[in-house]
Amino acid sequence: MDVEHEDVTATSPERARRPGRRRDESRDEAILDATRELLVERGFENMTMDAVAERAGAGKATLYRRWPSKTHLTVDAITCRRYGDLTVDDIPDTGSLRGDLLSIRQVKHLRSDTEDLMAGLTAVIREDPQVAAAFQRQFVEARTQLMRDLLDRAERRGEIPPGRDLDMIATIAPAMISYQKVTTGKPLDPSYLERLVDTVLVPLATAEHPGSQDLADGAGALWTSADEQAGVPGR
Repeated sequence: MDVEHEDVTATSPERARRPGRRRDESRDEAILDATRELLVERGFENMTMDAVAERAGAGKATLYRRWPSKTHLTVDAITCRRYGDLTVDDIPDTGSLRGDLLSIRQVKHLRSDTEDLMAGLTAVIREDPQVAAAFQRQFVEARTQLMRDLLDRAERRGEIPPGRDLDMIATIAPAMISYQKVTTGKPLDPSYLERLVDTVLVPLATAEHPGSQDLADGAGALWTSADEQAGVPGR
């Protein structure tokens, strides 16, 4: 009896520690890639779990075992890839804040999937706090940090007068770009970005005494342009 008891107690921990089936991380990545592709192609509303499973070559049971809903899957698809990996080191030092800001667009052509994915999330951002929070972290906060670093660079070059609130200025471009994308659901027009730089960002950051009316007029024109594209009544 004692021997049998010892055998049982010796083997029980081994049984308890026996691992289950190992999760296939390559399959996870294929599913998340398929999710991002379908978000770009169809948008959140028209993307389905069935379509993701088919695109990834996975079973629906696999998807639902790992992601209980389309929202959970979308949040993981956004957060598992570093869409905010564009840093100040990627932006050439042109010698001026204006040149640096306009260079962002050229660099981002190499990463156009970011803009496309943003467009695919347009509707759900307004309605789902969980997706909106992931969007905020991955897109808005990352762009704000990039703006802050570019402003710091300009400050070191002596372009920015002392006492300017760079933290506040850094939030303006990401906020206006997000408004343009989320409200209109259209690609960012290069002329819009150039006007944003020339009429709002550079004057606000570098002018010795930025004229409040000029800045208000510049910002107002950009808001109006976005509203007109979206069919929003005048402000």
